[in-house]
Amino acid sequence: MAIDWLLGTDRHETAADHIYAAAADLIARHGFDHFDIDAVARRAHCSRATVYRHTGGKTRLRETVMARAATRITAVVDEAVSDRTGADRVHTVLTVAIREIRADPVLMAFLESDPGARAVTTFAASPALLDIAADFIGLRDDPVAAAWLIRTVLSLLLWPADPDIEAELLRRFTLPILESHPDRNPRPEE
Repeated sequence: MAIDWLLGTDRHETAADHIYAAAADLIARHGFDHFDIDAVARRAHCSRATVYRHTGGKTRLRETVMARAATRITAVVDEAVSDRTGADRVHTVLTVAIREIRADPVLMAFLESDPGARAVTTFAASPALLDIAADFIGLRDDPVAAAWLIRTVLSLLLWPADPDIEAELLRRFTLPILESHPDRNPRPEE
């Protein structure tokens, strides 16, 4: 990593961050279905070649923008549940994750896009996402329970209901199932 004398940071990382921010803004404004490299280049005030050189192209650019949004949400959820256990932890995971995803224009644009609609089943089976979900709910050895939790969150995101009804659905159906799981254990002490 070479530090640029004028920027005081790595020039490549700074350029990539600028391009990712431009891409995220375009996705939030126009969705994934109308996302293209030329628009990103115009928004970032650079050439197409610069976009490719610093981000690797359209697919990788989209994936990185989504990963950055997911990383931010994971950190918010992790902080919200750091001192919680049991049903309180699971309830907080669900409500904070749903709230944060709904508030994130990039992830919502993905879920509302043609690729997002087709990718939901692949997304729900992502090993990385399954690990995160299992860790959050304390069921590391049960990928089926983690998959069910992910599908529950996705269903609420894709088919939202009145907030009071959603809260009741979680309270009456989701929490008791996860809380009564035979392998349920809290996060081990770190």
